[in-house]
Amino acid sequence: MFLLLLVASVPVVGIASANAILGYEAELASGRRTATILGDVAAARHGATIETLQQTLAGLARRSELVAAGAQSTGCPPVVRALLSLYAERYANFWVLDAAGKLVCSTQPSQSGRSLQQTDYFRMAATERKFVLTSFRRDPAGEAVIIGAVPILAGEALQGVVAGSLLLDHFIRDEARSQERAAQRTWLVDRGAVPLPLTRAAPLDLPPPAVLQRLIQQPGAVTVEARAQGGAEFAYASTPLAPGLRLLVGLPTGSIRSAANAVLLRRAFELATFLLACLVVIVVGADLAIARPLRLLAGRVRKWRPGAPFRSQPLQGEPDEVRALEQAVADAAQAISGRQEELRSALRQRDLLMAEIHHRVKNNLQIVASLLNLQAGRLRDPRAKAEFITARDRVQALATLHRHLYTNQTFEMIALRPFLEELGQQLFAALGERPGQRISLVVEADELEIVTDQAVSLALLVTETVTNAIKHGFPDARSGTVTVTVHAEGDAVTLTVRDDGLGMKLDDEEAGQGIGLTLIRGFAQHLGGEIEIRGEGGTELVLRFTLRRREAEAAGDENPAAPRGAAA
Repeated sequence: MFLLLLVASVPVVGIASANAILGYEAELASGRRTATILGDVAAARHGATIETLQQTLAGLARRSELVAAGAQSTGCPPVVRALLSLYAERYANFWVLDAAGKLVCSTQPSQSGRSLQQTDYFRMAATERKFVLTSFRRDPAGEAVIIGAVPILAGEALQGVVAGSLLLDHFIRDEARSQERAAQRTWLVDRGAVPLPLTRAAPLDLPPPAVLQRLIQQPGAVTVEARAQGGAEFAYASTPLAPGLRLLVGLPTGSIRSAANAVLLRRAFELATFLLACLVVIVVGADLAIARPLRLLAGRVRKWRPGAPFRSQPLQGEPDEVRALEQAVADAAQAISGRQEELRSALRQRDLLMAEIHHRVKNNLQIVASLLNLQAGRLRDPRAKAEFITARDRVQALATLHRHLYTNQTFEMIALRPFLEELGQQLFAALGERPGQRISLVVEADELEIVTDQAVSLALLVTETVTNAIKHGFPDARSGTVTVTVHAEGDAVTLTVRDDGLGMKLDDEEAGQGIGLTLIRGFAQHLGGEIEIRGEGGTELVLRFTLRRREAEAAGDENPAAPRGAAA
């Protein structure tokens, strides 16, 4: 589910993030766009003033009587004086120079004939033969002006220069009347990179000198973002008004950047809200369409038991994949039920065969025991007869074991306590004793189950010890008790066979040399245990071994069925 949500959110996050970044960049770029627009508007307004000056001077330069009037010392023509009187708030003076640079006439009082040949405007106009502008300066009356000049040409010959001084205050007043935004800063920058503020602008609002030089050296309009000399962020737009004169507009972008950050945060919040809503819709939809049908299917699968039919219960709107999975589970349950019935039938047949085998083995062992008993009855030698009887008891013990196997229908394990009780009763009867009369038999065993392989060795070991205790521990009608105890702690089992008689003789006068002790040790070795025999106050045999589980049967089958020494 988490992976599904993650995959589903990737395109949403990508698209929303791209839109947020684009909106942020667009908002930041609005500062440059606004500065460019303000620069274009201010350049159109102030450029008209420069263009009017250029056209006025060009119109005067086409009047040939200007130079002639000055040569006759009649002063400037009335049209020039009238022009100055009409636009006194814009222009400070108009004057005419001859080809040698001598002053011919002036609308302001001036010394006629004075040579102005070394002035920058005369040299530029005479050399470039076009309208030129000087740097900012102050005229003789102390007014801040910029001088424009136009050559007077007769064909290719220079006849003189007509010049006019434009009041810089006119730009300031014009900017004050037409200011679009109070936040902008506007400067006129002359050819010497001297800025003239047309609005309220501090020197620290200017760009650094390197940035200012780069702006005024551009041939066309240019817009850049830079930090002002005071450290504030500005967008600067530089527009040419005429050769040697540019208009510079500065717009603070700190508020714009703050607005861009606010837009970015708002877009991020919108993205988070939208993404959360999408995730909720996906979670609810996935739960209703996928997770809920799967949970219900899983619950029905957990309740299903082998042998019972699995009924599908499709939901309204359930996906086809879940329906297909449900049908597959139903088919698998049906196949499992059929296979289980086959296995049950095979197991029943196997159980019948195993029961028959154990029954036949038990019958065959009883036949062998009967034959041994008959043969013992024909013998005259007491020792030989005793050997046959002992062999008969051993065979009879194995027959009892097989009877328990097919009676209990386990074939692999037998209950130890009932088996030991029956085995003890059988041994007493074989020796002509009845438990509880002269000799008592006590069987104390935990509720244990023992595998067949260990049960064989244990049965033969108990047969040997109990038989010897009855035969040799209680002579001359002596009474007593034979106790068989089995106690388990986990898989550790302790078998104790104890009698309170005279002591156990192991089929020979020399203890430790008879076949009985050999068999007992062989059975103990096959059980994988350790045996101790004590002879004080009777005889006590203690055997400790580890109980084998069914998983260990394969390993146990590798051991011989009979203990070493049984063939002796």
